[in-house]
Amino acid sequence: MLNIIPFYTTHKYKNIFIWFYFILFYIPNFIDTIHIFLFSGEIDYLSVKAVFNTNIKETTEFFSNFLNLKLIIFILSEIIVSIILLVHSLKSKIYKKFPKLILLFYILGMVLANCIYYKYKPTLSRIIEFYINYYNEKLFNEKCFRERKGFSYGEIRSLISEKYPQTYVVVIGESATRVHMSLYGYSRKTNPYLNKIKENLYLFDKVSSAHCSTLAVLKEALTFDKFSNGDIISFLKQAGFKTFWLSIQVNSGRFDNEIAIIANQADYCLFITQRYFSSFNGYCFDELLFEPFKKALNDPAYKKVIFLHLLGSHSTYVNRYPKNFELFHDNSNIIRKTISEYDNSIVYTDYILYKFIDMLNKKNENSCLLYFSDHGEDVRDTQDCIFFHSDTLASPMMFSIPFIIWLSENYKKTNAKFISKWNLHKVYKTNTLIHSIMILFRLANKNIKVENSIFEESI
Repeated sequence: MLNIIPFYTTHKYKNIFIWFYFILFYIPNFIDTIHIFLFSGEIDYLSVKAVFNTNIKETTEFFSNFLNLKLIIFILSEIIVSIILLVHSLKSKIYKKFPKLILLFYILGMVLANCIYYKYKPTLSRIIEFYINYYNEKLFNEKCFRERKGFSYGEIRSLISEKYPQTYVVVIGESATRVHMSLYGYSRKTNPYLNKIKENLYLFDKVSSAHCSTLAVLKEALTFDKFSNGDIISFLKQAGFKTFWLSIQVNSGRFDNEIAIIANQADYCLFITQRYFSSFNGYCFDELLFEPFKKALNDPAYKKVIFLHLLGSHSTYVNRYPKNFELFHDNSNIIRKTISEYDNSIVYTDYILYKFIDMLNKKNENSCLLYFSDHGEDVRDTQDCIFFHSDTLASPMMFSIPFIIWLSENYKKTNAKFISKWNLHKVYKTNTLIHSIMILFRLANKNIKVENSIFEESI
């Protein structure tokens, strides 16, 4: 806002300069200011990348969580005052009293001040740089996708007898913190369905995500050290498994991010939403995965792995579950209302997981199901924290995720010694999750490191 005031001192070409400055400096800086206001940090690469990996509906839902009187007043005051100053400066005649030399020093001074304030790079310059990095990353992803066809991981051995068909399931949750799960001690009964089979579940209670954004977490969790070293789908295909990727998350593009690359390598890949929330009166619910999951389970392949990517508790929470799952109602204030909506979304995810396990259990195969969330969520569990997950506003709840394993009877019999060594209280981060998944699937390879897994040993 204050940047516009000195426009009164400019030369006869001031109108061109004012618009030039307004578009190249003021608007980007204004956006950056809002970003700082919301997330306590300047626009960074992850913010720019997130914009290119979402859609309007998801973005609208996301920012609706931050809409409050304080933010509205801040934005309106900035816009109104800036427009008044801009219009008045364009009409001003004061510039005649100032020589060209002052104009020159003013322009250089303003550019220099912006560069220094924004770490030697004005906001627009940083955004352009981030976009170039994003574009180059897409090209690199596409290159990796092509190279995966000839990629060799070396010998991959199975540590169990293949007497029974093998079906393994990995369920990736969204924004679920174990702090709000009754299975982990939460006061509200948010796990009424899984609680029925609790004795058949293995609840690891000290697992955390390495980041607070889906892309950053899964990029590390599903690859070997770094993306160019290989990923979970191409590895499993080379190990002889038929792979399925069933997602209700947004599919922004085949090469837009590493998750898209990994998913599109699967033998069968399905993104139900296809970029738009088009069902259930504008919202997709995770139960849409039931039918494609059944089809995948009934596929004749002797060895298969099914990945299920949920919407889970993605904000806005009230849009993540059908009306009949509104178990909790507390409209006493906006905070309590939002917490209730979040808890209801956890209940719905609980139901979804219970149904997945029930369908898998009926196959009577050597099978297991792993559920973990990409990251957690702070639903005012920390004082003054907004309803969100953000690396710049990080709190323990944003990293505290559920990590649940269900095993079939055949799996338990075949791997009794391996299971007996599990430590459910082991401190673990999901940035090396691929090693844990491969060991859980009883695979051995030079790339799989036991020390990087949540399990004590591989045999």
